[in-house]
Amino acid sequence: MACVRCGNTDTRRDGRTHLGGQRWRCGACRRRFTARSASAFSGRRLPNDVIALAVRRYARFRLSYADAAEWLAERGFAVDRTAVYRWVQRFLPLFGEAARRHRKPVGRKWRVDETYCDFRGRQAYIYRAIDEDGQVVDACFSERGNAAAAQVLFERALAETEVTSVRVTTDKAKCYPPALRAVLPGVEHRRSKYLNNGLERDHSHLKQRLYPMRGFKRGTSADTLARGHALIRNLRGGFSSLTGAVTPTLRLATAWPQLAQAI
Repeated sequence: MACVRCGNTDTRRDGRTHLGGQRWRCGACRRRFTARSASAFSGRRLPNDVIALAVRRYARFRLSYADAAEWLAERGFAVDRTAVYRWVQRFLPLFGEAARRHRKPVGRKWRVDETYCDFRGRQAYIYRAIDEDGQVVDACFSERGNAAAAQVLFERALAETEVTSVRVTTDKAKCYPPALRAVLPGVEHRRSKYLNNGLERDHSHLKQRLYPMRGFKRGTSADTLARGHALIRNLRGGFSSLTGAVTPTLRLATAWPQLAQAI
């Protein structure tokens, strides 16, 4: 096995870890390492699959961090809810990055709208976009509903998908025309309250996930969950090459372990 530091193949076995995995030592740089050392899970006390499953369950179901910790305790893994919080904030964006290369191409006709969430006792916004097939293009949290927030969504969506939209459908909110003029000046902009009904229905999935929560205290946490929920929606919707021949009920469970190996 090659050394994770210098790449030397002159390595030997050097005992086992507390999880039972094989530990190695490099003969050149004397670095001790395991097969886990090169992954994002390196240094964690629990196995990779347990952490990955906890992150998936939290993002998929209406669980609090305490609920996820209790669920793990029932299976013999004693962790604090703050540990689950750190896992979600650390690994959920990494799962999104790993899934990006397997993502099906995004359509060029987008529907964009904002929905509301609680942030430190007041109303905040989550901007979301979906394409004509129902794939979530991207999501973005903002404390304010203004043109700057809408512009961030469009800029991020263009950077993440490398697709330039030819038509954007929004409601009649005043924040969208200035944002589109700045980011997509030549796009066809359709403004109608009723043409966005499909996206309004899609908002309900996110709202149901946020319903049992007491609101967000940090903007980064809100943004992480909004984008993580979009990832879950796309994997379950079949918008990934990892789930092409899998039944809908098993798509997420099939793709998640493969993504865990990639990070």
